[in-house]
Amino acid sequence: MPTGSKSRGQPTPVGTLSESLEDYLEIILQLQQEKRVARVRDIATRKGVSNASVSNALARLARDGFVVHEAHEFVELTDRGAELARRVLRRHEFLILFLRDVLQVSPETAETDACAIEHQVSSETLERLASFYQFVCSCPRAGTGFLEAFAACCSSGRKGSDSADSLCAQCKVVTAWPSDSQDLGLVPLASLSPGETGVLVRLSVGSPERERLVDAGLLPNVRIEVTRSATEGKAMRVSVQGSQIDVDPQLASGILVRRLAG
Repeated sequence: MPTGSKSRGQPTPVGTLSESLEDYLEIILQLQQEKRVARVRDIATRKGVSNASVSNALARLARDGFVVHEAHEFVELTDRGAELARRVLRRHEFLILFLRDVLQVSPETAETDACAIEHQVSSETLERLASFYQFVCSCPRAGTGFLEAFAACCSSGRKGSDSADSLCAQCKVVTAWPSDSQDLGLVPLASLSPGETGVLVRLSVGSPERERLVDAGLLPNVRIEVTRSATEGKAMRVSVQGSQIDVDPQLASGILVRRLAG
């Protein structure tokens, strides 16, 4: 039986800490990605708070094993802190994508709302959002025509008009996934070799397994690099934004990606 996807060790679930503390971890990770180091003053500027507030938050995070910080030194994420920060950041990036590209929310509002939603949304709801994104973006029964029509309604301000109601009255939601033969250009993650990278397009697995994969960070449009092929007795290992995730070989066959050129 498929066992799902997991990182080595027991990752801290999103929502374990307060929204504010999770925001600090996310900001530290972003600063490390942008500037290679995270300083108290840069964290304070990004968060919009005083240096003293940052120091108090870092003390709590250090006490609980999420960061390492000494006075006048750079802030470092522990393995535990980095794992949680990456999970929050992946949620954040996907929610911006969903709000902006599917719901046609402005980039500024999408950024603000993603910050609020990322800490509270359940794994079940996140999985359904990811499934809906996949459906409207890649299913031939919906596809770009659906998004273009919705975008036209939003941009023209006709969402409540008779023409918009007429358009929506013709919608028929079909939840079944199209056959793989219709997904030209997509390949199973299991077919990638170590060092190869793909962009996740669809999770063609059962709902319980899909929820576990989504919760682990395997969300639409995320880049996945294979670091180890599945071998006898061992799962496939992939890297997602620095996190190493083990994926059951059977599940890897149902994770469809668009292969990126090396």
